[in-house]
Amino acid sequence: MSWAALVGADFVRRGSTGDAVDGVVPEWVVRPGTAGEVRACVHAVAAQERSLVASGRGAHLDRGAPPSSCFVLLRLDRMDAVLDHQPGDMTVTVEAGCTLAALDGVLAPAGQWLPLDPPRPEATTVGGALAANLSGPLRASQGTARDLLLGVVVVGSDGALVRGGGRVVKNVAGYDLPKLHVGALGTLGVIVEATFRLRPRPPCERAVVLAGPAERAAAAGLAARDLAVPPCWLELAAPGVLDERAVLAVGYAGLAGEVAAGCDAASALAAAHGLAARVVDAGAALRGRLGAFGLDAAAVLRAATLPTGVAAVLDAAGGRPAVAHLANGVVRIACACDDLRGLVAALRPGLEATGGSLVVERAEPEAKRGVDPWGDVGPALALMRGVKAALDPSRTLAPGRFVGGI
Repeated sequence: MSWAALVGADFVRRGSTGDAVDGVVPEWVVRPGTAGEVRACVHAVAAQERSLVASGRGAHLDRGAPPSSCFVLLRLDRMDAVLDHQPGDMTVTVEAGCTLAALDGVLAPAGQWLPLDPPRPEATTVGGALAANLSGPLRASQGTARDLLLGVVVVGSDGALVRGGGRVVKNVAGYDLPKLHVGALGTLGVIVEATFRLRPRPPCERAVVLAGPAERAAAAGLAARDLAVPPCWLELAAPGVLDERAVLAVGYAGLAGEVAAGCDAASALAAAHGLAARVVDAGAALRGRLGAFGLDAAAVLRAATLPTGVAAVLDAAGGRPAVAHLANGVVRIACACDDLRGLVAALRPGLEATGGSLVVERAEPEAKRGVDPWGDVGPALALMRGVKAALDPSRTLAPGRFVGGI
């Protein structure tokens, strides 16, 4: 196969260790520039009965499990255009290779934003954010990618172009298809285009930091959800992450008056729980710092529990660095690779027994060997395998990357 004939000689090269997908080195790296070229590449890989992994800029290729094979790494970084922005309808349609930072720069002059705030927005593409279901502290009030996504265009395993959803908020055609691809790590199709609903950009963002014993900070965080001015984001950091004490960061975004009222309420909450409080004017910077937790760690686990169970998870983490999205019960724990297997064995059974979960969000490939990154997903696994078999019967797309070897 002449990949150069499909995408141009300047956009094809042999794979190297720097292109590895969770330790698996592709034979080729191919960078299509249009949806038509993506279709041609997928069709060519399928015709050879080989496999591919789709990527944007490679910022999150260590998510999930290593692929069972990877003939082609399909990089979509050239497909980075904002195709249609409708400020009046508060929607935007963008190619999958556009970074979240670049998209934010386009939306800012209109006073709008896409409130997805995963780490490394300058290297995180729209397609990557969807495929890996990335989010950050803003999920507490703005939801995740599933809540903001209106429509997608994907290339299926046979090279066909498939559209789901639409470019307007009220369009319900193909409603489930867009959400099917969120978090699937490219195992069901290659996302080439996405349409989102937007939100007004808040003119002011500040935070109140409450510091003290972990149990008091956690209790204050649960109480903060019921304040008259609800927080925009709510993060609980274990001792040693931001301070030698546990830290609850209560973030507010909106008009200056409502932000001030929220900060006053959070400060009063601190006094009621015997915690020290300080107002941080650079609220967005603090949010970004907390959202980037674990980027320098060898391994990161992500636990999901009820918000009332967050304190117990932090305690079970044994003093390891951790940050929790307290409003949602999601806890990220940083650990050494040598600790990974033991920590998974210690935490996962208890979480799964109460309806929660524990996944290996990120780790070095050697540390993942012998560890199931996902855990038991229950009866849903049979349905997931059926969907994979229907949409990718030849296992062309990122085989083995998702739950249960899908």
